[in-house]
Amino acid sequence: MTNSASSMGSFSEKDNRFRFVIAGFCFLLVLVNYLDRVVISFAIKPIELGFDIQDGAFGMLMSAFAVGTLATNGVSGFLLDRYGVKVVWSFALFLWSLFMILQGLVEVFWTFILLRVLMGMGEGANFPAMNRALVDWVHPKELGRVTSLVLLGVPLALLLGGLILAPAIISIGWRASFICLGIMGAILGVIFLIIYRQPSNKVLSNSSQEDVRGKVALRDMFLNPTLLATAWSFFAFGWVLFFGLTWLPGYLEETFDMKLESIGYFSTLPWAVSLLFMPLAGWCSDWIMRRTGSMRSARVHLIWICQLVAVMFFIPVMFVNTATSAVAFVSIAIGFSMAPNSPYYSICADLFPGRTGVATGFIVTFFSLSGVVCPTITGWLAEGEGGFTMAFTALCVVVGSAAMGMLFFARDEAAPTRAVTNAS
Repeated sequence: MTNSASSMGSFSEKDNRFRFVIAGFCFLLVLVNYLDRVVISFAIKPIELGFDIQDGAFGMLMSAFAVGTLATNGVSGFLLDRYGVKVVWSFALFLWSLFMILQGLVEVFWTFILLRVLMGMGEGANFPAMNRALVDWVHPKELGRVTSLVLLGVPLALLLGGLILAPAIISIGWRASFICLGIMGAILGVIFLIIYRQPSNKVLSNSSQEDVRGKVALRDMFLNPTLLATAWSFFAFGWVLFFGLTWLPGYLEETFDMKLESIGYFSTLPWAVSLLFMPLAGWCSDWIMRRTGSMRSARVHLIWICQLVAVMFFIPVMFVNTATSAVAFVSIAIGFSMAPNSPYYSICADLFPGRTGVATGFIVTFFSLSGVVCPTITGWLAEGEGGFTMAFTALCVVVGSAAMGMLFFARDEAAPTRAVTNAS
């Protein structure tokens, strides 16, 4: 039986109340993390003018950040499981906030690129740390819906970006905006460092068959079919997210000759739909888990069904003739793709409660890899004769293959365990 279905005791009343504080902090840190990530998208022209660079050099900035996160996703998981959330997450938060501030101060372009890489390395710990904290604090029967609420910080940051960050850049400049966001993160880091603690009854979130028999060897973790299928599916999830972040405005502008004001409005709709779909999916996942005790029914089926529905809505985008229809189909497709965000993290906790940090770092590494690959391949395909039709075709192939991978390879059983050697 998976961890989410295990019979566990009850949190102390103090811990029971404090878990809401932890969940609230996780939400705030996810929100600030993504505001830090997306602010550069609203400052393209000011940054290019400030450093006297062109679009190609600016693309290097986007890739530099993704390379940084890719470098630390997996490592942060090991550190979280060994040293705990308080030490690792607070250090990472101060690190990326410092580099955020420094970006607003430097005058040399190559120094700016280096700071983007270092900032990405700090932010690479964010989502493994979030999942480790929630697994430590939240009862398994409500983990899915709490995680989905925490992860609303992602689409909310994307939705608020055009409402808050763009006016801030216009009024105080991009450098001051970067510095303000960095200071905000540092302040949250101080508060987090002061109040965060491990739950007094931590055994609730860590007790499982895995802990009784010994920790899972790393080889067994990384070759586990369910985790591998989940990682590829999360790669496809990232492909859709990064497509929306980097190419959706360009698609609307180039295909339908839309004006910037209209693009800003229409490009927020997918994230508004995601804000609605994500908590619904988290609630459904936990409800099915309580009724069936089956990870495959509660997590796996929800993921592949949502991804398949997303493909079904992406396909018509290649044939529509109006911007309104395109935005409607894209918004629903991205909404369904984003909906099962929390079940990915829940699968890591279900399979490897004692090594949730490592498992989460593993799948998030695939997510970060999509951030490196998707923008480049999409741009290359969009420049061809087929335009964005080929780009959407590639997206559908990636997401469709991920859905089939979850359907056929994700099993409903805990990972096999063996004694962990020093080498692992």
